[in-house]
Amino acid sequence: MSYQIANKRGRNEIFAIETERLRLSVLRKSDAQRVADYFIKNRDFHREFAQTHPDSYFTLPEQKEFLAYDCDSFLDGTLVPLWITLKDGKEIIGRVSFFNLAYGGMMSCAVGYHLDKDHTGKGYMTEALEAACSFMFKEYKMHRIEAFILPENEKSISLIRRAGFTAEGKRVSYMHINGRYRDHEAFYLLEPDYR
Repeated sequence: MSYQIANKRGRNEIFAIETERLRLSVLRKSDAQRVADYFIKNRDFHREFAQTHPDSYFTLPEQKEFLAYDCDSFLDGTLVPLWITLKDGKEIIGRVSFFNLAYGGMMSCAVGYHLDKDHTGKGYMTEALEAACSFMFKEYKMHRIEAFILPENEKSISLIRRAGFTAEGKRVSYMHINGRYRDHEAFYLLEPDYR
């Protein structure tokens, strides 16, 4: 999936890439209201598969802190937090982020993502994930990207397979989801020259 680095940034962005239909941006804390609105709208929709969050997570002050952390982490090369909007819209419709970036002999990271309940089934997350992974391989020189998904999350497993990831096994008690630690299925994607 192709992408291009955006020539112009919005006043609330520190970085952005574009695909055919989407804009993926690193947002400043001044955009915290849009992010909080997205999480509030999708709280119940995400609950089954999202990590456990306290009520404060869904507030404006908390999202300002998270976006400030996102920006600092992006600038120091430890996180690539890309918020998704349609190219012709302002509403946040999802996020794809790369974390646990390891350099040197590893050149690896993990990916996580979520989408707005009203924008599923349109291919947006496939487009965002494929372009963002291409970006990580090309611009960050990553060799390996990992994803960890609950076994019953069939839509996410289908998405990750469409994006070219390979099943690798199980991560036992990997993340606290909806009130308890859960096992996750592990997947990986290698840079194209090594496939």
